[in-house]
Amino acid sequence: MAEDALPFESATGFLLARLGSMATRSWQAMLQTHGLSPHEHAVLLALQSHHQVGQQALARYIAVDPRNVVPIVDSLESRGLVRRAVDPSDRRRRLIDLTPKGRRTAERLASSATGSEREFLRGLTLREQDTLNRLLRKLRAALVEAGD
Repeated sequence: MAEDALPFESATGFLLARLGSMATRSWQAMLQTHGLSPHEHAVLLALQSHHQVGQQALARYIAVDPRNVVPIVDSLESRGLVRRAVDPSDRRRRLIDLTPKGRRTAERLASSATGSEREFLRGLTLREQDTLNRLLRKLRAALVEAGD
């Protein structure tokens, strides 16, 4: 940080917030090249890990209100990235899953995300990147455990 920086600019909370904003902008720019929003990307990631899930479960996985899942899934379905199917155990319920096109898109995104992260962290050595990641995960776990 520049020597003429104001004291608050060196505070950990300020730095985390500032870097969070910068990371979000970088991430959104990468997603835009694929024509996806952050929530659409989150759905693709969730469905890669959890195949054929209902709307309620999907909402939990991507941390949005269940009512907000519908337009996200509608958008992805209209582009052939996900499909809805009737749940054989409860015909009133729909299960959401990736289509083959959705799987390919998710795989391409993983590669782009790796490149985007590498570019964002280019000022750190690999060892420093590992240390940063470990410390951030530790902090997140402590905050989650505390209920923050």
